[in-house]
Formats: sequence, C-alpha cells, structure tokens
Amino acid sequence: MTDITFTPAFKHITWVDNRDRVAAGGPNGFNIRFDTLQKDLEALSGVVKKIDTAIKATGQQPSVQRKLTVTPAFAPVTPNPGWNVDSFGVAVRPESQASVSGIVTVNPPDGVLLTKFRAAGGNSGTGTLRVGLFRAPVTSTSSSDLLARVTGAGSYDDSPDIAQATGRVDMNAFRYFVIANLSGAAGTDTVTVTTIQISYTIG
Repeated sequence: MTDITFTPAFKHITWVDNRDRVAAGGPNGFNIRFDTLQKDLEALSGVVKKIDTAIKATGQQPSVQRKLTVTPAFAPVTPNPGWNVDSFGVAVRPESQASVSGIVTVNPPDGVLLTKFRAAGGNSGTGTLRVGLFRAPVTSTSSSDLLARVTGAGSYDDSPDIAQATGRVDMNAFRYFVIANLSGAAGTDTVTVTTIQISYTIG
C-alpha cells in the first residue's frame, strides 16, 4: 500500500498594522486565501477517507483454507457387519461380507464453513459403495441431513462440494458423522476406504 500523505497548499502571510489594507482580490486578498483553504480542506477530507479504508482493511481477517483428516475407523451400524481396520488405518471390507455399514464421528471446529468432502479408496467389484457426510440435530434420534456423498467405484478419489446453506458448522445444534455403506459385493471383491477429508474455511 502506498503512503498516505497530505501537503497543505495554504501558507499564511502575516498582515502588518497600518500598512496592509483588507482586500478581496490580489495575491494576498481574502478570496485567494479562502480558496486555498477550501482546497486544502477538500484534499484533507480525501486523506481521511483513505486512512479510514486502510484501518478497516487491517481489521479484516482473510479466509484461511484448512483440512480435517479422519481415520476411517468405522463403528458397526446394525444390522450389517462393520468394517475391519488394518494396521495402516484403512477400512477394509471383511472377507465374504456382501453388505457392510459403519459410522465415524467427526468434529470440525465450531463456526467454520465446510466446503468439500473427500473420500478415497478402492472397489474392485460391482457392489455399491456410498460414503457420506451427515449432520443431525443434537436432540434428534430419527433425522439427519446429507451434506455430501461419494459413490466409490474402481480406484476412487472424489471431492464433492458442500452447499453453503448447510456448510456452516454449529456444534451447539448439530453433531457430525460419516457413514460408509457397502451392498451387493461379491465374495472376491476388495473394497476399502483409505481417506476421509473435510475441507473448510476460517473467516
């Protein structure tokens, strides 16, 4: 930002008693003096506006991008069996299970704006894998909102957007969680969830 400066144009020339006469015109008359003062005041008003803008700008916090990474250590969701978790923190479909369901709690910072939900892993078969981010009212046991969902097929790594209308985190009103559901998997399929990430902005 350039320097904010003000250089007055008005220079007072002292009148001398019994020598100078009061006059409207001329280089030392009232007209030119007050005209110069007026222009100085107008220029000073512009400087004050620049200072006000600069002060307000210093108080504005820029939006900061952050990511919350969650280990997919899903707890089972009845009536289906749950996911296994290997030594690398990867959720793996138990062998021979056609349907698997699991849930993991996430705790984004209160007040931030959720922007994207990312899920990555693999699905070698034709079973339907859905990994979704939800929120539910803290007092509700029967309702929830789907914020974003990834449908995993093949080697998947998707990051759908989260709508701003539901993206603002309110930990007083909602709890947040990820559910991974698999159905229709064949016995030889390899299905994994390796990564869960939630992108958000602060400010």
